[in-house]
Formats: sequence, C-alpha cells, structure tokens
Amino acid sequence: MQSLQPLFIGIDGGGTKCKARLEDAAGRLLAEAIAGPANPATDFTQTLDSILTVCHSVLHKAGLPAESLAACRVVLGLAGVNVPRVQQRMQDWQHPFAALQVTTDLHIACVGAHGSADGAILITGTGTAAFASVQGEQMLLSAQGFPLGDRGSGAWLGWQGVAATLDVLDGLQPASGLTRQICRQLGAHNNSDVISCCIGYKAADYAKLAPLVLEQHIQGDPYAFAIMTQGLQYLQALLTRLQQSGAHRIAMIGGLAPQLKNCLPTALQLQLSDALGTPETGAIMLARLFYQEVVA
Repeated sequence: MQSLQPLFIGIDGGGTKCKARLEDAAGRLLAEAIAGPANPATDFTQTLDSILTVCHSVLHKAGLPAESLAACRVVLGLAGVNVPRVQQRMQDWQHPFAALQVTTDLHIACVGAHGSADGAILITGTGTAAFASVQGEQMLLSAQGFPLGDRGSGAWLGWQGVAATLDVLDGLQPASGLTRQICRQLGAHNNSDVISCCIGYKAADYAKLAPLVLEQHIQGDPYAFAIMTQGLQYLQALLTRLQQSGAHRIAMIGGLAPQLKNCLPTALQLQLSDALGTPETGAIMLARLFYQEVVA
C-alpha cells in the first residue's frame, strides 16, 4: 500500500506560520499546507500543535489516512532551536513519525536556496537571521530572537513604530503619517490605549505593523525613514559578514526580502543570488539524505 511506503515531510516553522511539503518515495510532490506559528522558544505547545496540524493537512490533501504519519520521515526546520535547551526539548518530543530530525529554519533555508551547495542566506521576515555553509563549516548570525535581536525584521519594524507612536502620544515629538496610522490600526487614542493593546504582543503581532512602516518610508515619513535607515544599516552589515565567510552565493529570502532588498544600494543588490528552492524543499532534501544514511 502507498501509505506503507516511505513518505517525506519537510517543515519550515517560524514565528508567524509553518509550511509543510509532502513527497513520496519517488520524489513526487503530493501536497503542501500551511498552519500556525512554530517557534518552540516562544511557545512550545503551540509549536507542536502547528506541526501536527500541518502534517495532518498535507496527508489529507494527498488523500492519505492519518495513520500514514507513522510512515513519514520528517525534518523540522524551526526558529528558536539554535538555543540548546529548546533543541533538546524538541528532540525529546514523543512524536508520531517514522523518524524525526530537528534543525534550524536557517539550515533548511540555506539548503533549499542553494541546492545543497555552499552558500549563505539572509532571512528577513518576522525575524532576522543570517546563515552560511561553506566547505562543511556553518556560521550563524543574528539569531538572538525578539526583542534581543531581529533588527530590520518585521517584528522590529513594528516595535520601533509603536515606540515612536508612544513618544508622540507623550507629547515628546510631533505626530506623523506613521504614528497616526499605527493609532488607527490599534484603535488607540492615547498612551494607555497603546500600552493596553500591546502589553501581550509577541513578535508576530508587531510584525503585522511592519507594512505601515514600509509604506510610510516610501511616503517620506521622518520616523519611518529613521527606523528603516537603522534597520537597513544592520542588514548591510550582515551581508558584508556573509561575504567574508567565503560564500559565493548569497540569497536574501523571507516575507520582507523583496521590499527590503529594493531599499539596499544597487551595487549590493547585484551581488545577491536568487534562491533556487524554498526552505521546505531544503527540509525534504535533508529528510531524504538522512533516510539514505539509515538504509545504506
């Protein structure tokens, strides 16, 4: 039966969503699906729920029974597992799969972007991080997580926008298009309203405000311009460090990559390469590699 044949699932999990790709033993794409956030460093229970949900979803879309999970060899590329205790907790999970490997979202993204060849990536989405793999050596940069790091990310842009808005509401600075839009989106009329709204915010919540910063940057808003200038300087520093790693291919990926790439100096843009594949494709490649090592 097809359900008894090896199945491969690659999952890319981050602070906003997780995406899964299901392939059969012959390498045919059977289904893809998206579920909720999957960052075990910020919400372990939600991460497991999102993983199981997206796995059941791809099996359902492929017309396979839920019991097929027992035939699946899964690679999870997750945000947050660069922290050793988080990695260990994920490894200790009593999962329902035939086999499970846990690595970072950066690792699978780099494999997917460069087709398993040497290269580097800069991810700009809800968070910001950089990763290079050159001659067997791996380098991880800017993976501190929000709010310790993630400068230039969607979460950071939104957070800085809220900070500017609070200064305006305190009467320290004049209002602008950005601060008015943030107040409108939050339904806030004063400082207390903003605090009440944002007191429980996570990275993904702040990232929802990032489009306002990007739009107002184009309009010449002074606060958006200052925020973007600081964020872009950091991203340029990361790209320079990746070049120093010896990587000949550097890809800029993530939900905000197209917009932020266009804001970089033209000379730097020309040095970037297009990603060959998606992170979940990279996870599938690793799942097959691990399987080949087991059966060899």
